[in-house]
Parts: sequence; structure tokens; C-alpha cells
Amino acid sequence: MQSNKYMAGLEGVSFTSNGKRIIGGFYKADGNTPRPTAILLHGLPGVEKHLDVAYRLRDVGWNCLYFHFRGSWGSAGSFSIDGLSEDTDAAIEWVRKQEMVDESRIALIAGSTGSYPALLSAANKQSIQAIVGISPLIEPSAFQFTDTMAESFAGMLNGITGKQLMRQWSEMHLLERYIEKFLPKPLLLITAGEDEIFPPSHYSNAMKIFPTIQWIVKEESDHGFSKVRPWLVEEICTWLINKLGK
Repeated sequence: MQSNKYMAGLEGVSFTSNGKRIIGGFYKADGNTPRPTAILLHGLPGVEKHLDVAYRLRDVGWNCLYFHFRGSWGSAGSFSIDGLSEDTDAAIEWVRKQEMVDESRIALIAGSTGSYPALLSAANKQSIQAIVGISPLIEPSAFQFTDTMAESFAGMLNGITGKQLMRQWSEMHLLERYIEKFLPKPLLLITAGEDEIFPPSHYSNAMKIFPTIQWIVKEESDHGFSKVRPWLVEEICTWLINKLGK
């Protein structure tokens, strides 16, 4: 029996962003032709990386890259919010160079603050055909760090203090023009009714301005969808397959 040209597996990967070594892993799907591919962007500081989504995507015929932003979880350099979009751009370029990737079917899956670089990068890249935001950050100015939270997050990152993190957050771009530029490509937001970080009110303005965004609310769930992970995984995978195939 002839085997597929591309075999399912998981490889550790590294690439460079602005001279810093970024590390991650690449879930490769079975197939004889280049496969649709997702890139996972974790949040701040990125404790939840949504790797159950990567496993399921591989099962249904998608490749999936996850990576760690500079200054986090073993990647080199100092963490900075400005560096997030640079690292995302580098990840996109790495994916596009892989033989088993169908360049016409690349999506970003962004958890929480990961939606910020996802939208900044995808707004200017034809190669990104869809975005999924999981408890996504949409309006940076609507969220205010407490000193305690900022110090806690900074303690899990390299080269940044809580005060620096709060200052960088206050300087983040408004996202409306990036969302507008990305649409009408498909954009899905999956949010939680009991989200203690970005509550449902965080999204109301964006939904009024951009009614074509697809929005799913899971009422009885927290920011990380802790009790409904199988549901979350299937919602994401089903939506991506519906939009970009398999």
C-alpha cells in the first residue's frame, strides 16, 4: 500500500524574528497534497496555548504551527507588545515556506491578547484567509491592568516589568481599522459569558460597527473555556473546514 507523501507528525521548530530565536512546534497532517494550515497565537502571558485545537486540526487534515512570542516560554529576547506582530509575521513567513502547506489556505487562531497581532498582521497580508479569535482582545483601551496582575504576568515573561507592561498596553493601537481592512474575509469570535477578563460588553461596540463578524457566545464558560474544551475545539475546526476546506 502506497503511503501518503506527507505523514502525520509533530516537529519542534525554530525561526528568527528581528534577530531573536522563536521556538514552537509544527503539527503535520497526513496527505498527498499541500494541506490547509493554521497558526496558533497564544495570549498574555500565554499559559493556555490551545494545543487541543492543534491536535484536532491535524486529525481532520490540517497542519498547525504553534510558537512562543519572544521573551516567553523559552523563546529568546525580551517580551514586548510591539514585538508580537513582528513575531506573527515571521511565523507566517515560516509557514509559507513549508512544502506541505497550501499557501492559499492559511488561517490564524488567536487566543485572548493573541488577537491583537493577528489582526495587525492579517490586515496587510493576502496570505491569511481567515481568523478565529478565542476570548479575543478587541478594544485594548477597555481593559485596565491592575498592578498585581501586571506584575504576575511580567513574572512569567523575560525582560519586562509590570510597570513596563502596563505602559506598553496603554500605547496599543485601536483595532477598528485593522478589522475593517481584514473583512470581508471570514472572522469568527468565540467569547465566554462568564469571562472575567474580557466580558461580553467588551465586544458590543465591534459587533455594532462590523455586523458581518461571526460571533458565538458560550454563556456558561470562563475566559479559557475550561469546562467546554471539546465543544470549543469542534466549533473552531468545523468553522475552519467550512470556510477553507480540508
